[in-house]
Amino acid sequence: MDFSPVTPDSILITILYTTLLFWGVWVGVRQVYQGFNQPKQLLNPLFGNRTAIVIFTAHIIVVSLDLFVCGPLALHYKSTLWYWGGRIALLTASLPLAFYFNRNPESFGKLIGVWVRIRNYFEIALHVLVAAIAVNWFYYYGLLYWLVAYRYLDVGPRRYFQTLYNTPEKLAKRPWAPTLNWVVIVAIYVLSALAIYHQKVIFAAPPAEAMPVHEPQPYDWALVISINVSIAMFFGTFVRKYTGPGPGADLLPKADS
Repeated sequence: MDFSPVTPDSILITILYTTLLFWGVWVGVRQVYQGFNQPKQLLNPLFGNRTAIVIFTAHIIVVSLDLFVCGPLALHYKSTLWYWGGRIALLTASLPLAFYFNRNPESFGKLIGVWVRIRNYFEIALHVLVAAIAVNWFYYYGLLYWLVAYRYLDVGPRRYFQTLYNTPEKLAKRPWAPTLNWVVIVAIYVLSALAIYHQKVIFAAPPAEAMPVHEPQPYDWALVISINVSIAMFFGTFVRKYTGPGPGADLLPKADS
């Protein structure tokens, strides 16, 4: 595993970064638990549906595997195949949530809802740009530990500050709270980018210069393709189960009974 320099400021920043990261993981795990066992306590009531919470659980698993396993290994061994294979899996797992379960405006306010939408467009565009240019492992490192990690970094603070205005009565008393929440999560977004750019998170680092680039073998391609096809089929199946056969189902010929 590759490490960044250890200094007093990098130790402090690593502690803060790690705290935010696992705070977000904990919120995600807790939401999975609530979806299966305490649906009335969910912030997003859509996940009270059993199929929806299965989709969200699978999303959490894919994001975590890309951030904590596939991404770091791909960086360390300089494998572009594994790196982008993991990112394609993450995108496949994220699209159903964006299309069917996004309630950020309702849960956190219009300002954060617009911010999340714009941020998603920006992050997809940035990934496309980095994929299109010559391989630069520092960019790959940045995408992983900034943009992918941000899937968790802002979750804890965003949920915490949402409790300041999560009822009409609280919002009437604190009309500034949604803006405060937005300022905090944008600050985390910017500061985490600076921390990663300056390599201030000790356990996150670009791969060593001496590490040779991994040359994918046929079994690498077979495994990456099969995993991504399996993930796509899983999410396609459960999205179809969640949405139903569609508005044209009544046009299909009825089977004889």
